[in-house]
Amino acid sequence: MRQVFRQTIQKYWWQLELLAFVILSLLWILPWDFSGKLYTGDDLGFHLNRIQGLYQAFKLSGNWFQIPAVATTAFSAWGYPINLFYPALSLIPAAWIQAVATGVGGYYVYLILLNLVTLGIAAFTAQRILKSRAQGFLVAVIYGFAQYRFLDFFVRGALAEGIVFAFLPLIFYGIYCLTIGDDRRWYWLAIGMALIALTHVISLVLCAVGVVIMLSMWVLRRDQLGWRLQHLGLATGTAILLSLSFLGPLVEQLKQVGKLGVAQYTLADSATQLGDLLSNSLDNATASNQINFGVLFLILTVLAIVAWKRLTAFDRYCLILGWVFVFMATNLFPWGLFQGMLGVIQFPWRFLALGCFPLSLVGTRALLIVCHALNTNRQWWLIPLAAVVAVGLSMSTSERLYRQVGQGTNKIVTNANYQATATQDTTTDYVAQKGQVSMAAVRTHSIPVMNTQPNGQVPTTLQQQQGQNLPNGLIYNLHSTVAQRIKLPQIYYTGYHVYVNNREQQPRLDANGVVHVKVPAGNSQIRYVYQRTPIQRLTGWVSLLTWLGLLGTMAYRWFRRQKAGLSKD
Repeated sequence: MRQVFRQTIQKYWWQLELLAFVILSLLWILPWDFSGKLYTGDDLGFHLNRIQGLYQAFKLSGNWFQIPAVATTAFSAWGYPINLFYPALSLIPAAWIQAVATGVGGYYVYLILLNLVTLGIAAFTAQRILKSRAQGFLVAVIYGFAQYRFLDFFVRGALAEGIVFAFLPLIFYGIYCLTIGDDRRWYWLAIGMALIALTHVISLVLCAVGVVIMLSMWVLRRDQLGWRLQHLGLATGTAILLSLSFLGPLVEQLKQVGKLGVAQYTLADSATQLGDLLSNSLDNATASNQINFGVLFLILTVLAIVAWKRLTAFDRYCLILGWVFVFMATNLFPWGLFQGMLGVIQFPWRFLALGCFPLSLVGTRALLIVCHALNTNRQWWLIPLAAVVAVGLSMSTSERLYRQVGQGTNKIVTNANYQATATQDTTTDYVAQKGQVSMAAVRTHSIPVMNTQPNGQVPTTLQQQQGQNLPNGLIYNLHSTVAQRIKLPQIYYTGYHVYVNNREQQPRLDANGVVHVKVPAGNSQIRYVYQRTPIQRLTGWVSLLTWLGLLGTMAYRWFRRQKAGLSKD
């Protein structure tokens, strides 16, 4: 009977694994999903505006695949070019879901999908590294239910950083292939880095540092270094081409805008203290100022130390690597030396994300070794039991957070206030510092207010009528009693064009970057719209063709191996 059971599992492994991941993804969002509530934490309101801006732009344009550059229905609806500075590719499914499941429920459906993808990718990579489907499953569960990942999604509301967790295993696997595995699979590193570049820019910087550190994996197999270095160069170049559709326009905008209003932090001060990190991890703390990686990773680390002599060189490397990233999260690391180079990361404890996957790998191996289940039938009950413990710890932490935040906080979102929360964010991170002083007036959408005289008097020569939001800009309808030059409630960005009565004007900019145009006496229609720049068009085509070429090549090789009867990649 037991033999039949094992054979059935082996025969239908991927179907059963998929079913398990679906169930686990439903458990991951408990008890929040049935409450009809969202806890926005530090940043979720910002990301809800990004999702809602995408959804409304798709609906206005009728094109559900073209990411708009600007937000004209969210972020106070003034035309904030958020998607030029903050990549939106990974939010497209969330916008699509909002079309059929609006509000809080649609967001939780998106989280289920994200968790399913994260578990699948983690299992895919771990199974190829450890050469065991069962061990790969446990690695995915430990990784997917990691405490720091929970904090990103449910406490900090850092949606983009949470999404990045889905792609970090691809980067680790890519480095593994380049250094000690089959370096012909260098493309996994390129795909992982590109997907992170198209999700979160700060995480791209973190991962670039992480890649440099993880290249030390070469010490485990010091052969064919020249060939492997060539493939590393190929992976780097391919990653840039794959993400050029976002990086190219970003550089173009930064060149025009100059210094942004993004908050700056001193890394030595914003890093966590090791003592606090460990104590908060023992407690599985759930406050955004109590960053930690959870008690489970501490337990797995102890098991790895106990099993040290029986670990492979790669297992030991994973343990050391994971704790290198933990060390970098603390103020013990000399962050003062890297402030100028890496100040953009803001908080060094973000490196904890990079440590989760290698610690999950070695933790799984150590658990099986200590329990004498590495190559025995004990795996059949030990792995499910360990998975239950990992999931249980995460669910208990989620339940505690649910009780702590309650109903009284202003950070709770329900369907009743979802629309307001998801459209009225007032962030100005990607407005030039010189333009910050004008933002209060810009958000009024009022031309008379923008043209208020120094004595505080609103001009009587201007009467603004009902305008219109477009997917790529705004229309202002105005009556002026005299011909005059006026200020629009807009900050200029490269790609914006202004049309007065269907005739394009070259706008003038004042010292704050506010747009000035001429209007004749009488009624005028002013269209202020964003049009894709030549750089956007060029880089978009380059990235698209690179993606098609790479994926086509991978598919061709996969089918050829299948035909030849070889194992899957």
